[in-house]
Amino acid sequence: MTAQAKGEDNTREVVQILIRGLFIGVLLGIFILLISLPVFRIFFLISPAEPSVEALALTYVEIRVFSAPIAIANITLIGWLIAMERAFRVFFIQFFVNILNLSLSMLLVLTWEYGIEGVAYATLISEVCGFFLSLILCRNVIDYRSNFTVNGIFNAAKWMNLFSINFNIFLRSLLLEMVFLSFLFWGASFGTLVQAANQILIQFLHIFSYSLDGFAFAAEVLVGISYGRKKLNDLRKSVLLCTRWAAIIAFGLSLLVFLFGSVFIDLMTTSVEVVKIANEYIIWIILAPTISFLAYIMDGVFLGSTHTIAMRKAMLIATVFYFSIAIIFSSVYQNHGLWLSLSLFLIARALTLFYFYPNIERSVSAIRYS
Repeated sequence: MTAQAKGEDNTREVVQILIRGLFIGVLLGIFILLISLPVFRIFFLISPAEPSVEALALTYVEIRVFSAPIAIANITLIGWLIAMERAFRVFFIQFFVNILNLSLSMLLVLTWEYGIEGVAYATLISEVCGFFLSLILCRNVIDYRSNFTVNGIFNAAKWMNLFSINFNIFLRSLLLEMVFLSFLFWGASFGTLVQAANQILIQFLHIFSYSLDGFAFAAEVLVGISYGRKKLNDLRKSVLLCTRWAAIIAFGLSLLVFLFGSVFIDLMTTSVEVVKIANEYIIWIILAPTISFLAYIMDGVFLGSTHTIAMRKAMLIATVFYFSIAIIFSSVYQNHGLWLSLSLFLIARALTLFYFYPNIERSVSAIRYS
């Protein structure tokens, strides 16, 4: 939304979107602050742990939860900076917060021996400092000629659009989590060793996501700006540029795992049995980047153009497809069948989004000539 407003040269709306996001972030953070302790106690009733573990966890949460409003508001600031094409500032914020957190943790835990409280306070202080740093860096980007208004900030139509977009993103993310959680639970039915091997291999997918998400963020910003400017050619160039670079990185990641995958697995576990089993299924990790990069890019394209209803529909279709084939393939081919199902799910995500993509181009043309 910020990128689209930027593309329209609507400086007022650029600032108003930031203020709306901060408002939601603070309210959501306060809500989490109020319900966190009762919720954690319910979790411990459902899944009890050792009394000492529960005490440590509650101590951590009681301290850590006070950063919730600031932590969520900071996510808004970081997302806004990305949309404003200030990626280096985002990197600097994350670098600062992580280094400060590490330094304070070492000081409070190793030197002053505060234990779990020290870890919680280190994170709390780091997030507060990171929030104020983000505010300073955003302040330098804000155009003070924007003349934003209270009526503009609390425009009912804008708020409804914001909630609609975020609700669709939430449903899409929920479906994605369902797939990966079901994958881990299904894998557990094949034995402890297979489950452990799957956990290690899944970490590769998380690492891939960190690499490919960068291009998805770039697609969000570039597509959002092009969409806001109603320039179809620029939109197409943005999609092709991000896709091209994501493909290069994806093939590079596949080659890296092909050459050194076994070495990485050895570094992640000392169990000979788990290493052996993980190597049996590493072919799926080699293939993963090359079959999933397009899904990341298309996610960015749909988010940048705020076509989140289509994105939600595409994820629903891919999820239903995954569960339909996983039931069959996992019973016939066991864990290989499960990995095959997940791989086909990643392909289905890209194909379903690609199916809906022409709607984005048509909407740009319709806006342009309306």
